[in-house]
Amino acid sequence: MAPIGTLIGPTANQRNYKARIVAKHLGLDLATTPEFQMGVGNKTPEYLAKFPCGKVPVFEGSNDFTLTDSSAIAYYVASKAGSDSSLLGKTAEETAQILQYILFAEADFSPAHAGVMYPLLGFHNYIQPAFQAAEKDLARFLDALNTILIDRTFLVGERLTIADINFACDLIMLFKLYLTADDRKTYRNVARYFKTITGQAAFKAVVGDIEL
Repeated sequence: MAPIGTLIGPTANQRNYKARIVAKHLGLDLATTPEFQMGVGNKTPEYLAKFPCGKVPVFEGSNDFTLTDSSAIAYYVASKAGSDSSLLGKTAEETAQILQYILFAEADFSPAHAGVMYPLLGFHNYIQPAFQAAEKDLARFLDALNTILIDRTFLVGERLTIADINFACDLIMLFKLYLTADDRKTYRNVARYFKTITGQAAFKAVVGDIEL
């Protein structure tokens, strides 16, 4: 079976993982670029001619079809399985809820996450008021997610969806580098959820075992 397209960007990246986990779960062939260098490959004239913002990862399919957002790419890959895919929901209501959680992750959770993790990792300068505000927001969103997951195994319905893959990828760095043992007790429902999603066969095939 020919690849449905190529996911372009560094392979060891939580945003890159999303579409690859979806493809693995659905048995789709998605080409990757393990040799890609961030800050080099996305700065070439050829790359910027196709993807002017220089974002990664990006997707290039047949007939010059391209996408630039990791969640949009994962959503598109999930749609390629057609009616065989349960990742996008079985009803209009489920699909709307899936989009709700994808947008929550992108618009609310990820900016707070970046505001905490990027200064700690040296990607951004540490500015105390901004860092403290990001920590406060992150705690608020983790508390909300913890409440949502009180009686749920998955975010939507009774099976894995793209919302779970998307959110679990966004949680990887926090669980590996930021959340303490006490934090995991505080957010015990989030911790349980993270273990459940990252324990899925497709997730482990792409990301491997996550040491906590």
